[in-house]
Amino acid sequence: MLTSAKFNFVGARRLATDLTHPKYRSDIDGLRALAVISVIGFHAFPRQFGGGFIGVDIFFVISGFLISGIIFSNLENNTFDLKEFQVRRIKRIFPALLVILATCLLLGWSLLLANEYKQLGKQIAAAASFVSNFELWGETGYFDKAAETKPLLHLWSLGIEEQFYIFWPLLLGFAWRRQHNFIAITFCIATLSFIANIICVRFAPEAAFYLPFTRFWELMTGGVLAFVSLHKPHYLAKAPNLSSFVGFALILLGACFLDNQHAFPGWWALLPTMGSALVISAGPAAHLNNYILNNRMLVAIGIISYPLYLWHWPLLSFAWIIDSGEPRWIIRIGLAILAIILAALTYEFVERPIRSRIRKNGIVPWLCIAMLTVGVVGGAVYLADGAKSRLINGNPAGFDFDLGENDKTYSQCFLDKNDRLPFKKSCDGISEGTEGRPLVLIWGDSHAHSIALGLTQKRKLLGFNLAQYTASACPPLVDFSVDARPQCKNINEFIMQKIKALKPNTVILSAFWYLYNGFDGYTKLDYTKLQETVRFLKDQKIPNITIVGELPIFYNDQPDIGARIFVRDGIDRTFFKFNRDSVAANETIKAFTATNNVSFVSPIDLLCDERGCLLSTSRTTLVPLAWDYGHLTKPGAIYLLDLAVEMKQLSLPTAAHHN
Repeated sequence: MLTSAKFNFVGARRLATDLTHPKYRSDIDGLRALAVISVIGFHAFPRQFGGGFIGVDIFFVISGFLISGIIFSNLENNTFDLKEFQVRRIKRIFPALLVILATCLLLGWSLLLANEYKQLGKQIAAAASFVSNFELWGETGYFDKAAETKPLLHLWSLGIEEQFYIFWPLLLGFAWRRQHNFIAITFCIATLSFIANIICVRFAPEAAFYLPFTRFWELMTGGVLAFVSLHKPHYLAKAPNLSSFVGFALILLGACFLDNQHAFPGWWALLPTMGSALVISAGPAAHLNNYILNNRMLVAIGIISYPLYLWHWPLLSFAWIIDSGEPRWIIRIGLAILAIILAALTYEFVERPIRSRIRKNGIVPWLCIAMLTVGVVGGAVYLADGAKSRLINGNPAGFDFDLGENDKTYSQCFLDKNDRLPFKKSCDGISEGTEGRPLVLIWGDSHAHSIALGLTQKRKLLGFNLAQYTASACPPLVDFSVDARPQCKNINEFIMQKIKALKPNTVILSAFWYLYNGFDGYTKLDYTKLQETVRFLKDQKIPNITIVGELPIFYNDQPDIGARIFVRDGIDRTFFKFNRDSVAANETIKAFTATNNVSFVSPIDLLCDERGCLLSTSRTTLVPLAWDYGHLTKPGAIYLLDLAVEMKQLSLPTAAHHN
């Protein structure tokens, strides 16, 4: 229990600079080294070190133990000052972080394309505000950028730590002043945090990973251990060697058997969390702690573990972006060594000089101003769309292409996720004087929406009328409903009534079929719904029913890939960052059309071959087929439809033929 001595939360009796620290333990620095080495191994060689990400959880426990130990010691001595605590956190965290953020800004200016630099600007603004975890949580999902192209992805953990250290001292101060049972309060909050983690990892895994409250229990585990070490040390001294052995075993088990396919954190996070707590509780005299963690090389790496953690991922990420793919293993090893060198330099010439000035806090306002400035610059880069005026490799850093936004049919006949019925009357596609022309109707989601760009051009050339009914994340399925898009059922019922009334000659169904196979919260696609949809169309005596398969899907934006390998290397096809799983969805639709006697357009077959998928409609200059991961540009939609007609996968009516 905390003692009942009076606690002045805003100013201690003794000088704040006399804050006491627990006795230094070199074995904890050795444990830090194992944590950072495992993270670097995972990031550099994810297939070989699939469970290395648990190093972050080890860091959480160590941080909770050490920082809580400082707070408890000073509470006991009545020397704790909240302001001084935060000043010390600033002096500990800001210097190395500022170096990393500023370096990323400079490297990004020279090496990144406009969209890449724009995203980096957002990451820097979030990191400077210590909300990277929230920013990344908001980006998760299929449409998210690939992890390898986010140079500051790893700072999510720093955001959680800093959010914890706003909450944690306040809780301890409250318990101290009110003489409440600290263990009971902490146990309740940590239990709620762990339960939230278990629930979220099942229903909202991204939230479980990035939200602070689902992670606080890990840091609080270290805090409880610090309390027990100070006030109930006899509980920890009974079997130190056994505790150390079991702790190492749990950590090793997690590192060897976990990978990104496991629902993490969840129950699995108990392995590194409890393992770390057991290793720390064993004390420096335990055999494994003494002979392994006290190794001089490990201790040296542990001392620079914070700047090493900050440096390693931006280096790997920039290499991945520049190489347009996974760098060679020798490059990754070289970058890991470079990260160690840069971390040592950062520690020696940035961290130590600032942290050693214990009694001189005048630098703290300047650190805050510098962090604010870097954050503002990052935000400005984001708002400026990544400074498109820069030239990368002698080519424009950004590409402008026609998205068809000025086409009235295109812009008015698409319901975005927040839009509701009805569609505008013009979406029927029949205007005065065109009543006798054949009618083509396209029905589907945003992928159908992008294909409609090409149909508007074909409409003008061939003289048919075009009806467009497209809605974000709503596949053209009878009786389709999903929590992620509750309006879809009503939207599709509206479209079905339109089909009954308009009696089109041709109906084209198009969708992001891969998305509706259990991804991003969607239930597994029930192909009986597609069969019912085709049956409905046949009941309406529609002469021509065509289903468009999956568009080529990439994990990165296709213009960015094109700028790297088409413009720079002259390669017009690639499978780099191509989502090969989407091919299976395309094949499933192809098999469905064959058994249900409807026409099938296969964009993957038309745009891809054994060398890869096309990136540009032109072989001489980059004219992107898609403006993001897969949505077609207007030139891309026209190019695809021309190929489909040429290869006799698509038949479009003409006004002359109709007459």
